[in-house]
Amino acid sequence: MTTATLEQIIAITDVSARHWQTFDATSPGGVPFSGYISRHESDKLGMLAVTQLAGQERLEFIPAMPKIHYPYVQDREGRLHVSIPVPINIVDARFTAKLDGTAIIFYPLTAADGQVLEVIPRTRLQPVLMPSRWGDWQGLLAEALPDRTPVARAVTEQQVVLVFEMWGYRNPHLIRYDVPLALTLHTAIRHRKPVSHRRLADIAGRYGLDLAPTLEVAAPDADGLAAAYRRWQARLEAENEAAGQDVYVQEGAILMLSTAETAAYWKCKPPSIEEIHWQADQRISKEIVQQALLKLLENGYDFAAGRPEDVYAELENDFDPQHVAGEAELIDPRLPGFHRRATAAAVAARSWSARPGWTPRPAPLMRYLCQPLRQARDGPGSTPQPSDTLRSELRAAGVAQHSTTAVSFTLLDHRDLLVRQLVQLVHQLVDLAIRRLCL
Repeated sequence: MTTATLEQIIAITDVSARHWQTFDATSPGGVPFSGYISRHESDKLGMLAVTQLAGQERLEFIPAMPKIHYPYVQDREGRLHVSIPVPINIVDARFTAKLDGTAIIFYPLTAADGQVLEVIPRTRLQPVLMPSRWGDWQGLLAEALPDRTPVARAVTEQQVVLVFEMWGYRNPHLIRYDVPLALTLHTAIRHRKPVSHRRLADIAGRYGLDLAPTLEVAAPDADGLAAAYRRWQARLEAENEAAGQDVYVQEGAILMLSTAETAAYWKCKPPSIEEIHWQADQRISKEIVQQALLKLLENGYDFAAGRPEDVYAELENDFDPQHVAGEAELIDPRLPGFHRRATAAAVAARSWSARPGWTPRPAPLMRYLCQPLRQARDGPGSTPQPSDTLRSELRAAGVAQHSTTAVSFTLLDHRDLLVRQLVQLVHQLVDLAIRRLCL
């Protein structure tokens, strides 16, 4: 991959060099290909720029799931207002369910003559499905979609990229589901743009794919949609409040505005789980830094060679670079040790999270890691020492020099820290596991 090729990619996409990451992959069918992947939080998020396929140079852009934004504008006093632009060619407006899981993207790998060589599944920021500490994506996908033929036919025949959400308690995130595991279609991309809901529903019906349910079909009127947006926020918030403290059953909705052929998306979340950076004070907090670190971790970032500048770059997707640079004293101390704690948690989670037929029974290591949490909840008491087996697992995670209490996310400094960390880490598998099994 030459500098000239990267410069060409930058010129075509208007995405700067620092947002392109090189990749070298082999498809499940054995086809080697390489290029760049975009990490720019825009409609080009996750886009592949394939520069070489089976040893032959080329340049092909393959879209992924674009970044979905909130329809907020800020007034002079800093207050946020819902403002939904509705072009005159909009023919359909609807709110659809926003599912909380992992985006699985199916795309065609094509030869120079346009022939589809293979339909490949991937996550948003990887060219192929890769093992992750947060999930065995290949194994989970095989369970959720035992027969990929309909999806491969749809991608090939309709010349689209299909985006599904893989969700359920087997792939836990923030929302508590009763469904073990499901794969639901929510987006189809053709010519780098999402297709209209009419086209999307046609693809789902023709190939027998589950489609994200419609919550409401609304009139394509800006004022009416703004009112409906606030109404859905309130309704989803009420459902979460009814579920109990720190329990969430609704992540939100997607407002989909369709022309005859294409669509634009806006996300709608209840205030309790709305992204923190859209709150009125626009302040970078410890929780926001932790969220950025978790995102880097889930996307395969190498923390062993980590630099604060990479955390800055992640935060700059949502905040002004000067604002980020001004928070160096808050950001820099949080990078060291983060990977060690997350690795230790993953050791605990691996023992139960990816098992076929999983039922929520705490493994020995998980039970031991939960002891400090029980102490914080129930008061001081005796804490058993880890067995040799547990010590071996922790040693394998690279944290043998630390006590198991310290491994438990260093949550025991005081009770307030425990609560803050649990609330923030609920977005990740490990925290959800700990809270459900221990508290």
